[in-house]
Amino acid sequence: MQTLYRTLIQVAHSDAPIFITGESGSGKELCATAIHRHSPVREGPFIAVNCAAIPAELLESQLFGHVRGAFTGAVSAQQGLAVAADGGTLFLDEIAELPLPLQSKLLRFLQTGQVMPVGATRTVEVNCRIVCATHQDPRQLVETHRFREDLFYRLHVIPLKVPPLRERGSDILEIANGLLSRMASHEGKHFTSLSACAEQALLAHDWPGNVRELENTLRRAIILHEGESLTAAMLDLPAHGGSHERLEHAPPGAENKGLWQRPLWMVERDAIETVIAACDGSIPRAAAILEIAPSTIYRKRLSWQAHHPSSSAAH
Repeated sequence: MQTLYRTLIQVAHSDAPIFITGESGSGKELCATAIHRHSPVREGPFIAVNCAAIPAELLESQLFGHVRGAFTGAVSAQQGLAVAADGGTLFLDEIAELPLPLQSKLLRFLQTGQVMPVGATRTVEVNCRIVCATHQDPRQLVETHRFREDLFYRLHVIPLKVPPLRERGSDILEIANGLLSRMASHEGKHFTSLSACAEQALLAHDWPGNVRELENTLRRAIILHEGESLTAAMLDLPAHGGSHERLEHAPPGAENKGLWQRPLWMVERDAIETVIAACDGSIPRAAAILEIAPSTIYRKRLSWQAHHPSSSAAH
């Protein structure tokens, strides 16, 4: 994430288009906002357009505007969002949802810096920074002909990838504590910290909804409960792992009988803990060597503790 932050600041000073990818809820719009705030056009408007939230038949009018009488119901002229972004930043979120005909019109706008409102006969000059985002793989969309190749290369000048929350290791706790402080104050509650069990639950969860899911989980817990320390029970997250039975103890002398006579989780535990020890206890360094996410190690440690609390405690 620190590398991503540095890249955001670096590219903000350029006016080249930026293409942000990442799972839904991972913070793509926050990245776009940060780029705008550190850019030379920071004093200009920041206009965000969710291309997936506007009906296809209205999207062109919303984006480029229309003149009075351009279509039924157009009782007055409307300035498009692209024109509203003049002198600032236009953020096109979920750009992969643009219909193909509108993609060609967007391409013309990017090439000429001019927009043609629906029903108009004259173009309007617009000068704005373009930042776009999608949770889908843009190259795959191009290969399946759902996204114009020429538009992709026009927009994909500076690609940025926002990692999912499950790959950010202990950052989950940093984000959670920041959200907890802000939300508790907003809701008039007295929560000031996360309990140890709550922290373990947060690290063990996969967060398919990313930061947005984390935010909603904490808000629900804060609203429904009282206290100073937020507990795992208040978070009400799904239990980690399956319900099937596992071996909890290796047979006597298993260490000398070969790996095939020991449960797989024990073999995996010993291998991972050996690497952690070699890294002086640094989980991020160990994760890099093992080519897995640090959060994976945190979750596995919790799982090992469930299998064999006494042996896990030793680590």
